Amino acid sequence: MAFQILGEPSRPRDTAVKVGVPRAQPFSQPLGTLTGAPPHTRLFTVSVAPTATCIVQETRENRFVTLIAPVSNFAIYISGYASVSPTFGMALPAGIPYEISLPGNQSIYAITDAPGIALQLSVQTAAALVGDLERRL
Repeated sequence: MAFQILGEPSRPRDTAVKVGVPRAQPFSQPLGTLTGAPPHTRLFTVSVAPTATCIVQETRENRFVTLIAPVSNFAIYISGYASVSPTFGMALPAGIPYEISLPGNQSIYAITDAPGIALQLSVQTAAALVGDLERRL
């Protein structure tokens, strides 16, 4: 007596996709095809001044961004727009990692309310690998 396994690749009628046929996603390609290397996690520190500073540049892939603001009496405010200000932005918690799911082709800007000094913001970016595919817009 043979057992049927749900989704067995040898039986196309039980599976959602046919074996050997690529997925039907127009304009999709593996991450890293332009550079020839897979995406990697980046760790860096950015000096945030009292003027708007781009802390995460826009790239094609979706990313997870973790920000750690320094413990001080002043705050760092972030936004997805270059017009970020202490009144138009979200304050980061001091010393606590804050994670953001950032879609492709978007960047993050920051500003501080510290008068005349720059605060050091720790940033970690990692590509969100959803099926190892990305789409061009």
